[in-house]
Amino acid sequence: MTTNPTSLSPSTHQPPASDDWPQNAVPRKWIEKLFSQMSAYWGSRFADAWRGTELLDVQKAWGVQLQKLSSKEWNAGVKALINQKFPPTLPEFFALCKQSRLIEASCEAPLQLIDQTKATPEIVEANLARMHQILAPMRAPKEQTAEWAYKLLLRGTSASGKPLPYEVIRCASDAISSSAGKQVVEDCDDPDLKETYEEIRVGVLIGYENAGRKPWETI
Repeated sequence: MTTNPTSLSPSTHQPPASDDWPQNAVPRKWIEKLFSQMSAYWGSRFADAWRGTELLDVQKAWGVQLQKLSSKEWNAGVKALINQKFPPTLPEFFALCKQSRLIEASCEAPLQLIDQTKATPEIVEANLARMHQILAPMRAPKEQTAEWAYKLLLRGTSASGKPLPYEVIRCASDAISSSAGKQVVEDCDDPDLKETYEEIRVGVLIGYENAGRKPWETI
């Protein structure tokens, strides 16, 4: 993480008394600010999560692992904490940051093209064929549901393990925001999975609202 997230950057800060903070971790003040925020949200429930542990060791572990996040992922996760029912563990918060940033990215305006070179008919035909090939597995038959969109965002990558293209994330988010996406949550029989789907849908709808977009009524 190379940029100090503004949401966790106090204007003044006194260096910690100890100098044993890991070198491969985010600054200690970020973790202290994060823990303070979660303590304010969940009170004793958050404190009980660390009962019987050495808090400094816990914070060090968080600092080392959260170093792997980008500043945008960090800030997206911090903003999403307010929608969580329970204080997250380190793996849960890490996943929340990744997932929340994906949802944010789906609501951002696409980058404008710089190269305006006109493509030849052969290139157009080849690109269209490639697009159909990529999108074919994502086209659900009418008898299927929009659950594919939830699973896609949960996985966070394509079938080959590559990052999801912007338009694929946008398509999945539109499906989740639609009436069909709502039906997936209502029809889910697994309580834990249903809660996860509901959190994803709420996150998408909040992102659309913040971006001034309306959710789809149908897919």
